[in-house]
Amino acid sequence: MRNIHWIQGDNLCESPLFRRNFFLEQMPLSAQIEICGLGYFQFYVNGKRIGDQEFMPAATNYSSILGNDTTYPVWEERSSYRTLYLDFDILQYLGTGENVLGFQLGNGWYHQTRRLDEGHFVFGFPKLRYELTIIQPDGTKRFLESDSETLWHPSELIGNNLFFGERHDLRLRQKDWCTAAADLSGWKPARPSHAPESQLVKQQCPADKVLRTIHPVLLKEEESRKLYDCGENIAGWASIRCAGKSGESVRVRYSEELDEKKYDLDFQSAGGDVQVQEDQYICDGTPAIVHPKFCWHAFRYFEVEGPGEAASVSVVCNDISVTSTFRCSDPVLNWLYDAYIRTQLDNYHNCIPTDCPHRERLGYTGDGQLTSETAMLTLGTKQLYEKWYQDILDSQGKDTGHIPHTAPFLGGGGGPGGWGCAVYVIPVNYYRVYGDPSLLQKGYPAIVRWLDYMHSRCKNGLVVREEEGGWCLGEWCAPASETQTIPEAFVNTCFYLQGLIELKEIAEILHLTTPAWADERIKESTDAVIRTYFNAETGDFCSGVGAANAFALNLGLGTPQTAQNLIDKYRTLGRMDTGIFGTPILLEQLFQQGEADLALRLLTNTSPVSFAHMMQSGATTLWETWEGTGSHNHPMFGSVVKLLFREILGIRQQKNTCGFRDYFIAPASISSLAWAEGSIQTEDKTISVKWTQEDGRMKITTRETAIKPGKQKH
Repeated sequence: MRNIHWIQGDNLCESPLFRRNFFLEQMPLSAQIEICGLGYFQFYVNGKRIGDQEFMPAATNYSSILGNDTTYPVWEERSSYRTLYLDFDILQYLGTGENVLGFQLGNGWYHQTRRLDEGHFVFGFPKLRYELTIIQPDGTKRFLESDSETLWHPSELIGNNLFFGERHDLRLRQKDWCTAAADLSGWKPARPSHAPESQLVKQQCPADKVLRTIHPVLLKEEESRKLYDCGENIAGWASIRCAGKSGESVRVRYSEELDEKKYDLDFQSAGGDVQVQEDQYICDGTPAIVHPKFCWHAFRYFEVEGPGEAASVSVVCNDISVTSTFRCSDPVLNWLYDAYIRTQLDNYHNCIPTDCPHRERLGYTGDGQLTSETAMLTLGTKQLYEKWYQDILDSQGKDTGHIPHTAPFLGGGGGPGGWGCAVYVIPVNYYRVYGDPSLLQKGYPAIVRWLDYMHSRCKNGLVVREEEGGWCLGEWCAPASETQTIPEAFVNTCFYLQGLIELKEIAEILHLTTPAWADERIKESTDAVIRTYFNAETGDFCSGVGAANAFALNLGLGTPQTAQNLIDKYRTLGRMDTGIFGTPILLEQLFQQGEADLALRLLTNTSPVSFAHMMQSGATTLWETWEGTGSHNHPMFGSVVKLLFREILGIRQQKNTCGFRDYFIAPASISSLAWAEGSIQTEDKTISVKWTQEDGRMKITTRETAIKPGKQKH
């Protein structure tokens, strides 16, 4: 698709309609159209909407943001900019005589002007580019594209924003607007628009779709207000049956929680009172069922005020399948698996793993790298992570090699280590789970550049700074009750060292020569960590704060006393005192030290700092913090779910293998569970495991089922 001849409406309309008519004397042999509508588009032919995809195209790094007002200073260009387009075979929708193509646009991320917490990122007004190629019966080609013969008109959608919702004035609906019978009064020739300053690339990743429908429960009805419960926290929208007189308004508001009296919506976890998810529908006097077109909401509860009622609720996320199962004798672990799956799916939109589906909706690299292995093991996410890794590569600093905290890059705070390490974590996990080195090959130069960047942020071997004016976080979201935290430089240097170690393995996989400086830098930073943070007398790193000893053991540092200190501490504490990075490292180390029952005790404990506390509080998705402050739909703590499969079910890979081509079953030695069962789906097979134990004796049953060609999960 050529990046020329873009069109738009005026600079006031946030959701223009476009139509292009053409005449066919005979039915063609083929009719293929390529479309990019920014921010999002819906496509129609002869009055029929084509496909079931939502929020097309997937968001990317559209163009430079230098010069925009940003919360965190932006000092450099990104590595690359790209915009995605989609193609459709529309032959079956055409007929002889007059035919009409129809398009409706919405703002999406391209023209997001209301939430400014990360900055004012506006790339342009909604615009459209399409190319229709028709092969006529005699074999000749006919070509139609977006130009002045395309007409435009404002739609009934008079306001739309990803975060705040939509306003529909149903009185402004254009009857039969994309059919030959349309009244074209008021339609004008489309205006030419600047092309995006990026390359156009065909979208290969799955789009958002309506995955399932929920029938909500009416909790309360008072005068003109109805309060509904979906029964679970979801991403999507409510379809509303409007039956008001012309000019009457129906307002729909969404929240994750109710107030203490369980009567009113509580907006705090999803953005507070300053960022309420709300839709408004102005009736035209005729019954209609309506829902948002260009935004999703994240909620469990919603209220309808005015002459309307809920017809249904749609769960809308990327079209990702669940490819795993898990159950065991502990209800907390069962809840953890279910809550993680629901949370992760709620946070897949535009093939971006977001931090939360409401307040920020950003592809935070820290959250995304943490959960990537778990997601690849449990969900059909291969194409999604291919797309998102390209976003990461495109977001990398062109001159410095810095990996920012979000991809596509839209601001956001974080740190150089736990966030920037996504540049190597994603392709390494992709290789180990899928057995495919393509992302390692694509990303190798970027990984080297990031390691150079981290080296440039070192002082005496420790990573001590990031971008000027930004954050330099280490651990994140540790319990608020903990008065001591791990030093940021320690955490960031551990991620830097892990990257250097992984670089050597990646180079070996790709049959490349490891850079000469790798071993020298490993020694320099290892010596700095030991010199600065290790107490040889006690065996502790950072005085044993949080999971500091686990971070060190993960790198092969410390002594047997370090490991014993870690075990003794958590036997006494009996709960987590860790944030998003320390939690999975701590649990992995306990399993590796042969302390499976202690690891399970931490996973299932019932203190206020626990998954059980979330479950007992009625949560159906994972919280951003242990205490429940902030978002109630954050997948980052769900990274530990991979341990349910590796350690509890015991599905493991032989050393130096990938793609589960050479796997074995070896559950950890666990006395606190009576039974467990579950499965994962690899590229060519389903691996199922079931075990029971009684009197300390474990009986294991395994089954392998081949996947038929064409039925792979991806």
